[in-house]
Amino acid sequence: MVFSHPQHLHPLLPQNQDLQATEKFAKKISQTRQGYFGLLQKEINALMANDSITTCQLRKQLDSVAAIQEANQQRSELQDKMWAYTQASIDHERNYLLEAYEQHIKGLSQLELNPNLVIPRHQTKVDIHRMPGGYLKDQGDDDFWSGVLYDHGVFLYGRGWLGPLNDEFGQTIIEQLLKSHYPQFNPQKILDMGCSVGHSTLPYAQAYPEAEVWGIDLGASLLRYARARANGLGQKVYFAQQNAEQTDFEDNRFDLVVSHIIMHEIPNVAKQRIFKESYRLLKTGGIMVHLDSLLFMCPSNPLMRYFRDTEVSYNSEPFVGCAELEDLKKAALEAGFAPENCHSYQLAGYYSEQQGSTQPKWLALCGVKS
Repeated sequence: MVFSHPQHLHPLLPQNQDLQATEKFAKKISQTRQGYFGLLQKEINALMANDSITTCQLRKQLDSVAAIQEANQQRSELQDKMWAYTQASIDHERNYLLEAYEQHIKGLSQLELNPNLVIPRHQTKVDIHRMPGGYLKDQGDDDFWSGVLYDHGVFLYGRGWLGPLNDEFGQTIIEQLLKSHYPQFNPQKILDMGCSVGHSTLPYAQAYPEAEVWGIDLGASLLRYARARANGLGQKVYFAQQNAEQTDFEDNRFDLVVSHIIMHEIPNVAKQRIFKESYRLLKTGGIMVHLDSLLFMCPSNPLMRYFRDTEVSYNSEPFVGCAELEDLKKAALEAGFAPENCHSYQLAGYYSEQQGSTQPKWLALCGVKS
């Protein structure tokens, strides 16, 4: 089966997709990745026969292998083709999507935009994940197209393994962390930092229907789409264009502050600021959870480390090479969380566990404000 889960076609997605062509493309993604990792492991095994080889030497040797150079270039080309394929699907139904967006501007969810928001320079360095125009592309007025591209593209990139609504991360924190380790916790005010189109935000609105749920992001186009998407799915969320490093919320506002896979997208100084802001915004007894990829934060073997580190060049992930769990722990302590109130959890993932997998995929750094 090419897709782990079928895509939930909410109103803000193309409705008449060529499923056969999409499955064919998704299969190509899967086969290319399998071939790449097979080649990489073969070369690593040969080089690791030299017990004295260091991580830096291994990287240098792998980079010099012609077949790996070609395979790395194919990684970039395939990513570009994926975005182009996704964009073509969107363009084919552009009129429908415009109408659907206009129909879902009004609803339960609300949006606050800030045209004067200063965007951190670290987020304008490259088009992250090689997404054309990046997450921040915005042509003003009612531009929501970056949101459509991101929503639709993420599902194809992951081949459905993040769930029918790409909501794996939020579901994982709720079901595998909060309900397991803090079963009595019932947050009334929740903040999702770096929410993009609300993939992981909406699960909190569903799990805690009486709560006031906020999602903030830098990208106006993403947020316009997030509001319409949430309305199309019948959920109430307050979206706002804000910088998670310095929000305009008052002190002690929230019971729960979360983020989902943004830690590997930002430099260490931004991580430190976000942890300090998380602490400031939490009420006493409130919980902070920042979740990211275990592969990126703690690569378990030379293959995974090489793949992670080369994402910098071949998938426009400028900060992933400096993503480390110890930096998160240090940032939490410096922000004010007591050592005994900070914990890290390795989680299998909500949808993976449903399919019988217990292999950890996600890393969550959690802190309780005392």
